[in-house]
Amino acid sequence: MVGIPEPQLEAWAGQGAVVTAASTYHSIRKALRDVESSPVRYKDVDVYLQGSYRNDTNIRGDSDIDVVVVLNSTFSRNLQKLSAYEAQLYRATYPNATYFWEDFRTDVLEALRNYFGYTSVSEGSKCLEVTGGSGRLAADVVVCQEHGEYRRFYGVNDQSFVEGIKFWTRKDGREVINFPKPHYDNGVGKNSATRTEGAYKPTVRMFKNARTHMSKTMFIRYANGGKGG
Repeated sequence: MVGIPEPQLEAWAGQGAVVTAASTYHSIRKALRDVESSPVRYKDVDVYLQGSYRNDTNIRGDSDIDVVVVLNSTFSRNLQKLSAYEAQLYRATYPNATYFWEDFRTDVLEALRNYFGYTSVSEGSKCLEVTGGSGRLAADVVVCQEHGEYRRFYGVNDQSFVEGIKFWTRKDGREVINFPKPHYDNGVGKNSATRTEGAYKPTVRMFKNARTHMSKTMFIRYANGGKGG
């Protein structure tokens, strides 16, 4: 078995596009938060990257970015770990929503199409898909609402929960709950000086590039009838 040269491993550990990813993110944020006509401009909304570009584990082969657009004023919750008293107090504290996730998704879609053009934004089952352009990568925009996994609730100033996001698939209405912020924080912790001395994220990039290289090599061998190439 032939070993992999160290310069190749160092190259694989390098990060992919950063400038174009940032430009893409800022253009989507501008479409939602800065344009006067945007239906969600004055809503309580967070817009942030998730996935490999947020985690700094993106490689050259990563061709699109993931952007989370989360509505904070309408949120779901899991109260199963609260006492009956805490759950009752929670429900008495927060009024029923009047602006729902379905309304929010419609408004985000309108804002993106107004900014990028109608044909540049399509609807996938889990996200809105924005095509790439000059200086801009393609983007998957996840439209969601805040979700909380509650551990304690005795009032707005005395509560504990794990912050997540929630949305429903367009194809079959399936509920999806994710936790991108804790996931990001965990990655930062693993990459810290006290745990891996900054080696965690470069190692992830190295293995992602190695996987891509192996996939291409196997494809070439298969195309050549198993003779290599």
